[in-house]
Amino acid sequence: MSKNNYKLDLRDWKILYELDRNSRQSNSEIGKKVRLSKEVVKYRIDRMLESGVIIKFHTISNYFKLGIYKHKLYLRLKDIDKKKLDEIGQYFIEQRNTEWVVTCTGRWDMIVGFLVKNVNEFDVGIQNMMNKFSSHIQEKAVTTTLHLVHHLREYLSQSESKERKPLVYHTSADPREKIDNMDREILKILANNARMSVREIAERLKTTPRTVQYRMKRMEKSGVILAYKVLLDPKKMGNVFCKAIIYLTSSTKEKIDHFVNYCSSLPQAVWPQRVMGTWDFELDFEIESYDRFQDIMFEIKEKFSDIMQKYEFAIVSKEFKLDFFPDAYPLMWKA
Repeated sequence: MSKNNYKLDLRDWKILYELDRNSRQSNSEIGKKVRLSKEVVKYRIDRMLESGVIIKFHTISNYFKLGIYKHKLYLRLKDIDKKKLDEIGQYFIEQRNTEWVVTCTGRWDMIVGFLVKNVNEFDVGIQNMMNKFSSHIQEKAVTTTLHLVHHLREYLSQSESKERKPLVYHTSADPREKIDNMDREILKILANNARMSVREIAERLKTTPRTVQYRMKRMEKSGVILAYKVLLDPKKMGNVFCKAIIYLTSSTKEKIDHFVNYCSSLPQAVWPQRVMGTWDFELDFEIESYDRFQDIMFEIKEKFSDIMQKYEFAIVSKEFKLDFFPDAYPLMWKA
């Protein structure tokens, strides 16, 4: 099947919505909710994987609870062609502590997320990169993530409801939890393989399914595992991935909280983030067009003119990597 001519219908949208709510639901469980047989659900999921609509099923872990911090590096490049751009992207893919690697248009040409134990580890990553590519770096900036929300993609439900709540969120101030090596191995597998069966995980770790099941439930209860979701290709959904980089003025906590809550409630906002660095807030959208993105940002600027200084944008053009856990194992399994 061509990856370019698969068209989603209403039943596909409903299946995607259920996978976004909890991608570990069985085909039978999803089928009961969308009124399809488990065989039809599996067939449709397989088609969406084959067509590239679904990239993978991933697990959201609260790495903050494990003493892991998130920093991002933003690069404006110079004197590069497509081959050099891909080389830089491949370099970051191969780094064990990178989480997110994308190229984009706007002020920044590349954004790289790091999951590290401390800022010194992040600094080493930057210095190693500069030693290798300094002649191609025109400008760089860094941020530290303080608060990150993972929204349920309500637009998948095709519902008219405007009520919206975050699926999960985590912050750098979350209390710490202890895990052992087996827990960590389970998280590394689940990061990119959220629908892998307990039995298969147990086989890979040479333990019993009961042990894996117990440990997963324990990590879910403690908030180390936050959610099981589906990663989609926005382009295949008819959307673009736009990131707003927002500069705020000094203000009261109440005003900033109001701003954050308002932005987080916007339809198609998927990853609102409070950050510390050159700017203060980032708002990621999977949205139907750049024009609609501009309209929304104008509305935000107008509503919060007292605390919002300005914003910049980045439109993600290529995603090289997205791993929500350090040193995660690659995609091993599909539905």
